[in-house]
Amino acid sequence: MFAFPSAPLRVLQLSDPHLFANADGHLLGITTRASFDAVLALAIATPAAALILTGDLVHDDSAVGYAALHARLSTVNCPTHCLAGNHDHSELLQAHFGIAAIAPIQQVWLPPWKLLLLNSQVTGRNHGSFQRKQLAELKQQLTKDSAPTLIFLHHQPLPIHSRWLDTLAVENGAELLQLCDQHSQVKAVIFGHIHQEFAARRGGYQLLGAPSTCVQFLPESDDFAVDEQRQPGYRELLLNANGTLTTRVVRLAHYHESPQLKSKGY
Repeated sequence: MFAFPSAPLRVLQLSDPHLFANADGHLLGITTRASFDAVLALAIATPAAALILTGDLVHDDSAVGYAALHARLSTVNCPTHCLAGNHDHSELLQAHFGIAAIAPIQQVWLPPWKLLLLNSQVTGRNHGSFQRKQLAELKQQLTKDSAPTLIFLHHQPLPIHSRWLDTLAVENGAELLQLCDQHSQVKAVIFGHIHQEFAARRGGYQLLGAPSTCVQFLPESDDFAVDEQRQPGYRELLLNANGTLTTRVVRLAHYHESPQLKSKGY
């Protein structure tokens, strides 16, 4: 009898919401809770197998901000998993989302796929880094089985041709990529932090960056610059049973607020 292929697993990546305790709190002219809610509603309008939030969840180190995010995600009809970003408060993140949210590596199974979430946060710094034992654990994870694998983190592990953002990458990201080079089951390395869409290929796997759910940064800019042309959005990943994937960035067709274009940073 002919066996029809199973439907792809739909995984959502939302990144860099930068929420505040105040529901009206804004970042560079964007009310971040409103923009996050709009992007989330668009993303979950179609059923998903998992939602991954890749860091910079709350901007003002507030317990109220994390509580509001937890309450909002509790209404989502799929498992959600969070990573720490450079703007996150690790103790508050753990208090609201559990120890897994700040663990060196989180493992999520979506058979036949495996998702590995790496904590790249360096407390008090804007760049990222991996501990030696963290990379050793990742190597062990990749060696023990050959399940098709996605790796998620907050900081970008490679230059993205934006001078100011490239100083804020994972300082030992090259080691991560060299490790991925040695394991053909790695299908993509997926990150946030850069507030823009990014896609490249290295050998047999993809390198994928996501837009923010609030403010967008201008691609390939030497200095800090806001992108006025692109709307908030998310990344969708469709994981096939044969170990292949397709992906796209989906944005709001329109968002009513405009960013502050003359800002030199935040």
